[in-house]
Amino acid sequence: MKKGKFIVIEGISGSGQQVKAGIVALHKALVDLGYNVVECANPDSGRAQELGVANILNWPFGEDARADFFFEGAVRAEIFNKVVRPALADDKIVLCKQSSISSLANAWVNGHTGHFDTLRHLEKLSRGFLFEDEIYPDLTLFFDVPAEEACERIEDILQIQHGGIEYFQKMRKFYLKELSRWNGKRIDASASRSQDDVNAEALALVKALL
Repeated sequence: MKKGKFIVIEGISGSGQQVKAGIVALHKALVDLGYNVVECANPDSGRAQELGVANILNWPFGEDARADFFFEGAVRAEIFNKVVRPALADDKIVLCKQSSISSLANAWVNGHTGHFDTLRHLEKLSRGFLFEDEIYPDLTLFFDVPAEEACERIEDILQIQHGGIEYFQKMRKFYLKELSRWNGKRIDASASRSQDDVNAEALALVKALL
C-alpha cells in the first residue's frame, strides 16, 4: 500500500537547468528536514541505458515520437515497478524528473492528436492501471520557463532544431492545460527570477503537501 509521496518536477524543452537545480535543492532540503528521498527520471534513452535496455535495443530515441511514446511507456512501467512503488511503500518521498505529461506533450506537439484519449489510456497503463496498483502524482511542479527563453537555449545556443518558437509555445500551452489533471502547481522559472527564489517556492509547495 502506498504510504510515501510521489512528486514530479516538469518543464518544457529548454528548462532542464532550472528543473535539475530544483530537484537537487529539493532533495537536499528534504533530507535536511529528516525525510527519506529517492530520485528517478523520465523514461528516455539515458534511463533506458541505466536499466540495461539500450544495449539490447540500441533505440534511436527522438527520431519518431510515435515509437518513443510506446518505448517511454514500457520503461516507465519498469521504473515505477522497481523504483517508485517500493520507495512509496517504504514511506519515502520520490522526486521524479518529468514523467507522464512529458510523454503526452511530445506526442501532442508532434501532431499526434487524432486519438489522444487512447494515448492517455496507454499512458495510464504504464502507471499500473489494470494491474490494481496505479501510481498517480501527489504533486506536480511545473517549472515554467517562457517559450522564448527555452527556444533561445535549445535552438540558438545548443543548435538543436525543434521547429522554432512555435514548438516551444505549443509545448508550454499543453503543459499549462494539463496541470489540473496532475495535482499541478506552476512556478515562474523565468530569467527574471533567481534560482534560489524558484527553489524556495518549490520547497514551500512540497512542505504544504507533507
